[in-house]
Amino acid sequence: MSEELSWDKEKGELRILGSRQTAITAQKLCDYLDSLVGLQVAEVIMNNLEFRLGKEEAAAFRQRQTSLSDVIDLLTKYDSLTGVGVTKVSLPENEQEPITLEISNPSVKGTSGAARAFLFSWWCGALTTLLGRDLEARDVTYSEERDVMKCRIVPRSAK
Repeated sequence: MSEELSWDKEKGELRILGSRQTAITAQKLCDYLDSLVGLQVAEVIMNNLEFRLGKEEAAAFRQRQTSLSDVIDLLTKYDSLTGVGVTKVSLPENEQEPITLEISNPSVKGTSGAARAFLFSWWCGALTTLLGRDLEARDVTYSEERDVMKCRIVPRSAK
């Protein structure tokens, strides 16, 4: 293994890009949370957790890289290394237009409940930190044929 991904059997440690991680079956976690508290509450819980983690991790990665594109490249690499899937981020030149996020072979599949928030809320938090504006996911879709989760990331609307 490399510095990107290391596993120390004796310590029982998995490290990805230097950060200690724990391997879990994310789909089962999302499904259980949905069954425990219902889709709406599960989505709120997962959204709050993942949004905060995305903000924190983007800030830490921003310290390693100076350009926005380099940080986004590192974050997409992080998704791949952690098993989330293969992520593609399309930032428009006009910041008023939505950001498109696409995850091929996603570890979690679902357009509602915890699964919806698990993949996209982390990115909303990360991009909120990097772009300096509150963002949220909209129009979440899953194509079973292509095995792709997709969403638009837009400015958070006032509620």
